[in-house]
Amino acid sequence: MDKLKSLMIFMRSAQCGSFSEAARQLGMAPSAVSRAVLRLEDELGVRLLGRTTRSLTLTKDGNRFYQRAQQILNDLEEAELEVKQSQSAPIGTLRLDLSFTFGKLHIVPALLQFATQYPELKLNVSFNDRLVDLTEEGIDATVRIGMSSDSSLIMHHLATAHYTTCASPQYLAQHGTPTTPKELLQHRCVNFIFPQSRQEHKWKFEQNGKALDLSVDSYLLFDNSEVILEAVIQGAGIVQLPKFIAAKAIARGDLQPILQSYAPQAGLPIAVLYLQRRYLSAKVRVFVEFMIGLAAALKQTDVVD
Repeated sequence: MDKLKSLMIFMRSAQCGSFSEAARQLGMAPSAVSRAVLRLEDELGVRLLGRTTRSLTLTKDGNRFYQRAQQILNDLEEAELEVKQSQSAPIGTLRLDLSFTFGKLHIVPALLQFATQYPELKLNVSFNDRLVDLTEEGIDATVRIGMSSDSSLIMHHLATAHYTTCASPQYLAQHGTPTTPKELLQHRCVNFIFPQSRQEHKWKFEQNGKALDLSVDSYLLFDNSEVILEAVIQGAGIVQLPKFIAAKAIARGDLQPILQSYAPQAGLPIAVLYLQRRYLSAKVRVFVEFMIGLAAALKQTDVVD
């Protein structure tokens, strides 16, 4: 039996939870549907569906196979649509996973214009600061801050995120402005704590060309950068944040950069990542182009470098 047809029969059976209902929708005999799934299982050497007298359920292996098969069918559907419509405009569903804070503050506002530009494209967007398996989770492209160790991904560098150390003018007027990183140990500091490890962010400086990591004594710890930003604007203390988070507050005068002569030259890469494929789909291609343009605009406003 044609392998693609076998995939479709298996997936419809899993969706319906019943061979008989799947057969009705596919216009086949229930016995033919059951035999097709059984042959597929024999070929793979695993049980894909758990059977009871009343229903079908995906096994662990079946669920993994289902997700991969869904991606295959989605790609096939997009390819067919592109050929049939003979157009260069992207179509179908674009599944994106964005770095949470950078995505919310800088990508989403521009993404609305992107959606207007490509009306045939449906955007499905999630937000994460953890690494995601693009194949396993059916993601077309992701935007991340920092390096990726996944060699199966293409990493298109967009910009560099640098850290800035800052505080509100009110706090500095009341407590003084530190002139060296070590003086931070005498100040009230607010810091980011990583949600998964619960480890505090080590503040990064550069002195005489050498990197200097400093563990500050933070009296306030949050695992959300936007909460930290608001607290520091209200005078909570000194903070070190990526410039793309603090840039607007600095431009408004709500925050004042300090220790700029100690700012590290190295930063975190901002990149769009996608799977290595012989054919780059139109929807991923236009998203990469969109991100290149967005990064260029953010560089002009000193949000990133």
